[in-house]
Amino acid sequence: MPNSVPAPTSAPRRHRLVIEPMTEESFAPFGRLLASSEEPADRRVMTALPFECDGRTTVHAIWQPCAGRSFSRLERHFGVTQTFVQVSGSPSVVCVAAPTDLGDLQAVPRPEEVRAFLIDPGRPFAFARGTWHSLDRYVLSPPGATFVILNVDPNPTQIVDYANGTSERHADLGADAAPAATVVDTGPPLVFEL
Repeated sequence: MPNSVPAPTSAPRRHRLVIEPMTEESFAPFGRLLASSEEPADRRVMTALPFECDGRTTVHAIWQPCAGRSFSRLERHFGVTQTFVQVSGSPSVVCVAAPTDLGDLQAVPRPEEVRAFLIDPGRPFAFARGTWHSLDRYVLSPPGATFVILNVDPNPTQIVDYANGTSERHADLGADAAPAATVVDTGPPLVFEL
């Protein structure tokens, strides 16, 4: 039986994230940037890119408007190396934390482990399985940005909310009418902001 959800006792504290460049080295704990293995001037090169999914691969376009720079929820996916390509629009940011124990739903990142990366539209990126990330990409100026996402169906996912200390476990994100919910130790109520 899930634990009851505590009522927030005060306004959430703010945890400010500094936006940093997304490089192969800085992003390595969370996944990888995708690129050609070489770029010769005289021939075409086709590079196989790693992508894992435990179901049917899905491909969607996501339009994300410029709509704020704060959030309280992170999610992680268990069955896919979810991949994003920004194909148009304004500069954007994604927030991430390294994977925690996939078998322990209480293992959530500490706020100081969450980082914010400026997305390079010329460099697709793929999360490692279980990488915690913001549900949205944060567009820094109007009007917005379009992303292509490679995902999986079904999509087992965990979402943790730092504003109220709850965690939801979805057997299939977007298809569960009532995901399993529990209380996790995220500390005092918190909202991340860029």
